[in-house]
Amino acid sequence: MGKKENIEAEQNKERKHGRNWNESYMIFLILPIILTILVPLGGLPYLCGRFSPYAITLAHVCLLYPVMNGFIIYCFVIGIVRLYRDLEKCNKKEKIIIVAQIGIPLVFLILLVSSFFLPESEFLGYSYKFFMYGLKDRVRSKADTEDIRDWLGMLSEEYFIADHFTNIPSDEWAKSLKALKPGRVYPSSDENGNRKVRLMWGSGAMGHWGVVIGMEDMITPPSDYSHYGEYILPLEPGVYVWWSFE
Repeated sequence: MGKKENIEAEQNKERKHGRNWNESYMIFLILPIILTILVPLGGLPYLCGRFSPYAITLAHVCLLYPVMNGFIIYCFVIGIVRLYRDLEKCNKKEKIIIVAQIGIPLVFLILLVSSFFLPESEFLGYSYKFFMYGLKDRVRSKADTEDIRDWLGMLSEEYFIADHFTNIPSDEWAKSLKALKPGRVYPSSDENGNRKVRLMWGSGAMGHWGVVIGMEDMITPPSDYSHYGEYILPLEPGVYVWWSFE
């Protein structure tokens, strides 16, 4: 092989090495960073609450968690292998990438595991708060609370009989309610005897969640972390989002 061929072979080797490292950078560094934001830092539950707060969406998301966790562990193992195998042959930039490929999955696992050692109230809040923040932002952006209150005032009195909850058909919903696309709509009365409406999504297996909209002087209850209680997140006077653990 001549000198020219040797130079070309060396250049091709360097290009291939650089391409492999670029691929490694994307797969074993960028993806773990994205997954850390989506899983232990709550990005994925927030996006579900903000854009698609339906039981089927949450069920699919829960099915993805084992896959994502397995991928993170795989990235961590790959980083350890490269640390012992390639560290001496790497330049400074590549060494930093290897260390980051170990560090980011480790941060992911520490954040995920540490959440299970929080006090019960904090653990429940940690588990659901990001979804609730997303749901709160969805309601804030789509719901016209004054329009809903006006609609409540026009409903028949029979909907507000004490201890009587009737799911209102969708063709009777206010325009703002249709924009939110709830699963069920239950009107009732608050502690002051004023009208309110409870929007609900969810299923028995996943729990239930939604928003309560009443008058501005409606009392927002505190969170109740018992089995039949609700996690409450106030939005504005007379409006709050909720998650039921049953």
